[in-house]
Amino acid sequence: MKKKMTRKIAVSFVPILGGALLAGGVFLSGPEQVTAQSAKPVYKGTFYSATRGGHMVFTKITIDPERDMISGSTVGRLPMPNNEQADALQMSTDNKYIFYPTWDESMLYTIDIQDRLNPKVVAETKIFDEATRHCGSDIGADGNLYFSSMAQGDIHKLDISDPLKPKLMDRGYKSTYLCNVKVPGQGDKVVTTDMKEHKMYQYDAKSGKRLKELKPGGDEFLHRGHFSPDGKTIYQSSTGSLGDGVHSGRIYAVDTDTLELKDTLVIGHNYDVHDATTTPDGKYLIAAARRTPAKEFKDSEYVVINLETKKTIGTVSMCAGCHGASGVDPEVTQGREVFICGIQVAWE
Repeated sequence: MKKKMTRKIAVSFVPILGGALLAGGVFLSGPEQVTAQSAKPVYKGTFYSATRGGHMVFTKITIDPERDMISGSTVGRLPMPNNEQADALQMSTDNKYIFYPTWDESMLYTIDIQDRLNPKVVAETKIFDEATRHCGSDIGADGNLYFSSMAQGDIHKLDISDPLKPKLMDRGYKSTYLCNVKVPGQGDKVVTTDMKEHKMYQYDAKSGKRLKELKPGGDEFLHRGHFSPDGKTIYQSSTGSLGDGVHSGRIYAVDTDTLELKDTLVIGHNYDVHDATTTPDGKYLIAAARRTPAKEFKDSEYVVINLETKKTIGTVSMCAGCHGASGVDPEVTQGREVFICGIQVAWE
């Protein structure tokens, strides 16, 4: 695959409630490599994303904090056995497997990623009789896998104690068109996003009672998101637009406990943000953003932001770079679109 050079795009923070974006935290794990000129770590990882093209894509990315630059390229793709589109994917806590559910056939594929650049489907499980269209995902403190269902409008909890034989255990937190799901702390609460209501909801995990709600922006689709390393912030992605209007993709920093909006990071026009995660120390934010309108751009990108300076340091093409190198000009059709959604990272 050809290497994609990075480029700058305009990014701005909109302060909310007068607070600064609290994205820091304790350095938990990650790269140990140190440059000769600086004590700053160089972040290296293999990034995995779900796609609407019927395959999982994986990328090698390096973030150099000394020069505040990013480099990377798509290194491979793994076709799904049913060639079906997907939004959600979730890495196991031991970083050995990825759980990858596809949309309409409701198949859950277990992918072995121990050989980082040669992932293999090692199990497939029919987890539901109807279409689930799972979007968000998380693994709670109880060790169970949580998927949010856009088609069914609820959260599906699965037992993954045997990663090759996942089992549907329970369903709950009924809403309308769910995308993100996060299970903070010890799992006494559950946070979801409703794409039709344009809100985030917080529930009591035992009773299922809705405790709090937040509409962080306007009438826009709220997609996936991740915790900061200390678990105190949810980085919630959004299109910044409803339907086919002009997209001004953004990421909301939301307090995990109070469900209050702390800050808003605007990626820019024609970016439809579908997920956002951080480096292990919380100093950089990585967003998965589709370029819109799709017929013009036919691409998705990883957008990397320095959370100290609040500036974008660069992007890596995920679709056009790979398609161009392969001489492919994919047609955008029903059930086949050119964009990535979720992000899971195996850091070196």
